[in-house]
Amino acid sequence: MSTKDHPDWWRPVGGSNAQDSTLERRSLIWNDNDVEAPDAPPESYTNEEYKGKFFTRGCRGMIEQIQLYCRHTAAGGIILHYSPHPGLGPFGAALFAPGANWAWVNANIQEMWDYDSLFIWVAECPANQIWGYDTEQPYDGHESGDAGATWADMAIRPFIRVVYTGETPGDIPVSGIINNIEIPNSAGERATATVAVPNNVFTEVCHFNGAGTMLQAMLDFDTAVVPAAGVSYELWVACDGADEMIWGNRQITQSLVATTGRCSCGEFIQYEGHTYIYIRVPVKFKRIITLYALQTSGAAVDTLGRIYANALS
Repeated sequence: MSTKDHPDWWRPVGGSNAQDSTLERRSLIWNDNDVEAPDAPPESYTNEEYKGKFFTRGCRGMIEQIQLYCRHTAAGGIILHYSPHPGLGPFGAALFAPGANWAWVNANIQEMWDYDSLFIWVAECPANQIWGYDTEQPYDGHESGDAGATWADMAIRPFIRVVYTGETPGDIPVSGIINNIEIPNSAGERATATVAVPNNVFTEVCHFNGAGTMLQAMLDFDTAVVPAAGVSYELWVACDGADEMIWGNRQITQSLVATTGRCSCGEFIQYEGHTYIYIRVPVKFKRIITLYALQTSGAAVDTLGRIYANALS
């Protein structure tokens, strides 16, 4: 709730006729039993993850803080993720350091949120961390048994609140579902790692949890064994658990034996003891993108992978 008196959403595009449409609103959005420290909540979870709370309307504005009602039995922390709606990867994260007593703990965000809805879920909660909820209506709880790929409703209210400034009384927010404009995003390196890739074994190198568009993926194999009938190098990309897209030296160079070549998708280069594959294809993902490697040089090879993407924010 945005205070007990809900904004006048019957004119969500033109703006509320009961509020000034020029000045910002500053509010706390919440749905709980008004618990205050140091009272214990009616119910609580420990070591419980992928449970979330969904605010469905009126969330465009500056998120100053996310608040969680929690405590600990030993030092540690709880991590919440947030996105416009269930099923998307995290657009951001909030870290909480609970104390020994029940209290509302703040995580400073201080970022503009351009979406009409807001979904917040517990991503990490160790066994010594505890967060509160109740089972009163109106319910707004959701849970996932597959790390956020799908969500089901729950008859609970997680004790999560959001502090806002800059809220509007009504406008045309970015929905994240159907848009004819570019959704706000930022570009950069999203994941990098080096792993040992065994001979002829499909191997994960790195991944990024979020939503957006891949701009480039790169693999650097620490070997220069030249391509041949039995030697090949491949870069695989998987999005949201779907089937992989595969690019290899043979597709890129259109040859079994070429050590350098390019096509419209990217480049294959062998240089100074290394083998590189660059792919520059706009691959869209909504939850997770994963980079895999496959090589048949005859031995295990240390392989560096990097993913560059426009990530929704």
